[in-house]
Amino acid sequence: MDTALKLVITLPLLLGLATCGQSAYTGSLCPVGPFIGDPGASQRLTRSEKEYVVTLNDAGEKICGWSAPA
Repeated sequence: MDTALKLVITLPLLLGLATCGQSAYTGSLCPVGPFIGDPGASQRLTRSEKEYVVTLNDAGEKICGWSAPA
């Protein structure tokens, strides 16, 4: 893999992790809010998409203080 591509992929991840542990997170995750799918979403989403949604919502609970969607 090209060094520039590695930097483009790695830099945002490192910057995101650098804010972990701070009391106030000002990244782009918090303003978005938790993912709440419509009633048919569970049939349309693939397993990996469902796992991503769970990971996103769990991270939002820990970092941003979201409450879990019902």
